[in-house]
Amino acid sequence: MKKNLIVLLVVALVSVGLFAADPPNVGFQVTTSVGGINLMKITTAKYEGSSPTDFANNTTVPIYAGPLSVTASGAQTLSAYISTMSNSRSGYHVTMTATAMKSTVGSVDAYINYTVAANNKSITTTGATAVTGVKVIEKTSLAGLAVESHLITLTVDATTFNAAVEGSYSGTVTFEYKTT
Repeated sequence: MKKNLIVLLVVALVSVGLFAADPPNVGFQVTTSVGGINLMKITTAKYEGSSPTDFANNTTVPIYAGPLSVTASGAQTLSAYISTMSNSRSGYHVTMTATAMKSTVGSVDAYINYTVAANNKSITTTGATAVTGVKVIEKTSLAGLAVESHLITLTVDATTFNAAVEGSYSGTVTFEYKTT
């Protein structure tokens, strides 16, 4: 009987091993959080990289310091680029505005006009009259990190420059970055 019990016990153990249920699935999650990258500056060269650290490094991508000193009318020698880097899923745009060069003596203002352009979009100043800004970069949505870098050109109006009264003149070109 002892021999039968051992055989029966071996058969029972083997049977349980053959018909055991599979273990439940096991696993783990992998997560991360990607922060927004929304960078813009005026650079002295076209930026073609893809590293936010390099973009932020003013040695790798030098900033155009200005001012642009004008000594004659016409096209100006300007080595400046509007450069942006973004990973905004909903996109972004950059609007350019400009004010005419202005000189004030006492209560009298005098103006010199110019045309500034970037990415095939331009603005021409008209004295004291405010000029509507123009979108020079517009990305409606992004699927990854995007880099834009466009040459900025500036041409001073000959008529207002040649007819200008003496004085120091100053105007401003502004680029405004907004996520959409």
